Amino acid sequence: MLEVDCRFEQRTLESDEGPNSERPCGRQSARKEPTGSRRKRESEAILSLTEAMYSECAVDADALGFMAKMLVQTTLPHRAQPGKQYTRTDGDVTLSITDLGGAGLPYGAYPRLILVWMTTEALRTGERKLELGRSLSSFMGQLGLQCTGGHWGTIPRFRGQMERLFGAAISTRWKRDQNGQSQTGGSNLLLAEEFDLWWTPQKLPRAGLGQSSVTLSQRFFEQLIEAPVPLDLRAIRALKRSPLSLDLYAWATRRVSYLKRPLRISWASFQLSFGAGYAETAQGRSRFRGNAIEALRRVKVVYPQLKIEIQRDGVLLYPSLTHIPKVSLA
Repeated sequence: MLEVDCRFEQRTLESDEGPNSERPCGRQSARKEPTGSRRKRESEAILSLTEAMYSECAVDADALGFMAKMLVQTTLPHRAQPGKQYTRTDGDVTLSITDLGGAGLPYGAYPRLILVWMTTEALRTGERKLELGRSLSSFMGQLGLQCTGGHWGTIPRFRGQMERLFGAAISTRWKRDQNGQSQTGGSNLLLAEEFDLWWTPQKLPRAGLGQSSVTLSQRFFEQLIEAPVPLDLRAIRALKRSPLSLDLYAWATRRVSYLKRPLRISWASFQLSFGAGYAETAQGRSRFRGNAIEALRRVKVVYPQLKIEIQRDGVLLYPSLTHIPKVSLA
């Protein structure tokens, strides 16, 4: 049995899913940075953020963000997906994300970051229509994302994933047997009612003519503001290049908020919930297990209050303090 500790392993913080996932932010450099230098620099950045989290809470540091509860339970693909629909089944529940607008399915770290911003902004303003100007620029700055153009810059990638996200619909279907009868139900959720994106290749939207905005559907807006999960944006910044780490961080702090006794989760169940895109083979399961262990170690670095053990057959989650103390939200 291996207990996850607070050591940060000297590994590059790229996406867990390989070359088809989101690439790191910024322009693509003609000269590739040596791996050792990049790992050292990223390690130092992570440790600097964690030191700041130890000394000042998220509320005092103005680093409080939120993620909708239903989006913690519903994970997006980690890598680019073919076709117009992405479907996953976990027990009796089937989730489908459908591309309605033709831009493709959202994937990777960026739509997760966008959803954190959308939830936080919807709570701040209380409005369904969100302006994609100064507040988005500020949010990107908090995450250490420079506003850069070019093929691998942050601006075109943010816009591309926004188009994918705003053109998507989420559907859930579930089945259960009760009193000898089979019951089937579900729901369909459109994310955006309408949106306008007025971005140039090198600049984010700003005030004035052609103001960019998204108007959330009424049901999606209600889902965003209903019992949102509080997150530390400094932790999001530290984990921003790993979709799996972002998923596990949000899941962990929400799950322990109502956990009363230790919970053992098998690797098979863990992969059903978080293993988007992994092959259902021995090699695929082994790859997911290795990436999940590394992602949990990253989460543990920024969320040391989390009590979790990695075991041979799965993980054991103990009742723990939420990452944002409930008293600080009062």
